[in-house]
Amino acid sequence: MSSLIGGGEFQALTSFFNTMGIDHFVSCPHTPEQNGIAERKHRHIVETGLTLLAQASMPQRFWDDAFFSGIYLINRLPSSVLNFTSPFEKLFHRQPNYNMLRIFGCQCFPNLRPYTKHKLEFRSQPCTFIGYTPHHKGYKCLARDGRVFISRDVSFNENFFPFSQFLSRSNDESTNTDTTLLH
Repeated sequence: MSSLIGGGEFQALTSFFNTMGIDHFVSCPHTPEQNGIAERKHRHIVETGLTLLAQASMPQRFWDDAFFSGIYLINRLPSSVLNFTSPFEKLFHRQPNYNMLRIFGCQCFPNLRPYTKHKLEFRSQPCTFIGYTPHHKGYKCLARDGRVFISRDVSFNENFFPFSQFLSRSNDESTNTDTTLLH
């Protein structure tokens, strides 16, 4: 019978729904149009995440960071559906702090002192800002070696996007290769 029931992500809530007297209905298989609001919100998240990736010239492998950052932003933006308040404000009854917002994919320099093992190690290094953390009041910073640092003390260069260098280098290399192959 469970194969006939759609919305598998809700099956863990079945006992809760039953306890609360909630009749839970799901849309018919292969009919996303029945989930209009959810599908539009999903599309909004995907388009926002892809826009963040494109603007920062970052590869799609960072989609999860971009989508999470998109959701973070969407939840803090005023919505006409909510009489021009944000979902954050509706939930917490206070305006979000916009001072923490930074440009996704820009260069950043986190304070690495808490991460260092020796007092002569550098206190910072160039990183790429990849979003916000849900569990800390801080920023996620991606180092060149792939390590992710979480720090609240970060300096940002919002006019420089490290991945745009890699993109232009790879385009130059492919152009050179193409030119070499043509000669």
